[in-house]
Amino acid sequence: MFMKTSLLAFVAVASLPAIFAREVIIERDGRPIYPRRFGQEQCGGIGGTLGSACAGEICGVLGGRVPGVLLAAADPCAQQDLSDDIIDASQNQDATTAANMVSLAIKVRQCEKNTPPDFTKNPPALRNSVFCQKAPRNSQLDGLVQAQDPANDPTLFFDVATKSTVLKGSQANTFPFGQAPSNLSTGSASVASVDDVQTSSASVDAAASTGVCAPAPTVTVTVTPTPVADVASTSVVADVTTTSAAAAATSVAPVSNAATGALDFGSCTNPAVEFGPAFDGRKLSEFTFEPEDRTEFAQSSALNGQIVLTAICNILNDKCKAPAATVAACKAAVTAVASVTGGAKADQFNAALGITSNFANVPAAPGGGVGSIEQATTADFNKCSVPQIAFGIFDGRTENSFAPVGSDFQHGSALNPAIITRAVCDTLVNKCDANQVAINDCADAITATNGKSGQDLVDAFNAAVSAHVA
Repeated sequence: MFMKTSLLAFVAVASLPAIFAREVIIERDGRPIYPRRFGQEQCGGIGGTLGSACAGEICGVLGGRVPGVLLAAADPCAQQDLSDDIIDASQNQDATTAANMVSLAIKVRQCEKNTPPDFTKNPPALRNSVFCQKAPRNSQLDGLVQAQDPANDPTLFFDVATKSTVLKGSQANTFPFGQAPSNLSTGSASVASVDDVQTSSASVDAAASTGVCAPAPTVTVTVTPTPVADVASTSVVADVTTTSAAAAATSVAPVSNAATGALDFGSCTNPAVEFGPAFDGRKLSEFTFEPEDRTEFAQSSALNGQIVLTAICNILNDKCKAPAATVAACKAAVTAVASVTGGAKADQFNAALGITSNFANVPAAPGGGVGSIEQATTADFNKCSVPQIAFGIFDGRTENSFAPVGSDFQHGSALNPAIITRAVCDTLVNKCDANQVAINDCADAITATNGKSGQDLVDAFNAAVSAHVA
């Protein structure tokens, strides 16, 4: 009788629909191992989708930045800045491509960002990510914020600046845009509370099982792209090359009285742009533009210098509160150097604002050179060894799985390689204190594994993560 009852019970349970639940916390050597929400943190592989959204290198670079902005230690505004950069880049595309890029930018902005548990509490407390406190450059992102794990303690936040727990309401960035929910009113999309940007537990778990983002709010996207025929006039490819003799011979007269340094930059001091290799951990052979002072002018590097110059002018107006004459001079300089390429573009823009630079002579060889480029070009893993992963039989399994190599990257083996690669990259931030080049290389290594499996995946990750090792 007992056998029959047990058999019937087994059949009944086996016939039930699949039930998705949160994983139980596993312990090893008395220490908890917390499974990460990979489906949400990587937003269903949106980096790869973005990487192929447009022709050329632009979308590939943008897609490669997705994992980095979702890391726990990433700046609270890095996610929004990337989405703004995607929309800026869409302006040089045809209408269909531009609309798709804007849609992807909106999804990137709403992806869930990683946060480490607070191990000072018992049991460790799950924390939310703090919110960006500046307005986006593009109206399509108005009111949008990142999702939060529904399992998090709604009163606790991980403060990136102090790497500590802060209580909700104790500082401005525990609310979207620094405003308590009852006072928050935004434009194209409104955020009533922290919970409003979270999906239900059931929908999040279902999304994780399918590897895609939970449905995002419907947002009307209006794009006025540059016609395809006009793309040649702002050639992105040309901006990657070094200065040609013709471009170097071109000069832009200072606007207004900028040559005397008389322009008033408001609360900011240095709106100069620089040109050189390996900014933001890019390849050593890749020359891009970025603001010289990233603290005052929080804009990522770009192959298309016009994107960076336009952002500088917008920040002068919106954040620095520079006089209208200064903003007009800045915009006039952007227009004047539109057809200039390489370091000469940076020099002539700076000259129009009364700033002297010599990026036209930046050498093609990586590292240093004229113009005082002070960007790290070598990966530094600091407290840890060079991360590597392996494929084989681990932890008493009978099947092949993936696992990190070495004691610096402690994590159990997994059949899903994304669990291991993400754990390795999180460790670089949370434990190793690795520099930005190393962190970016790890993000690129995750992207390099797309479409690969087994030992091929391991080889691709290990090669990419050590690309800039001295």
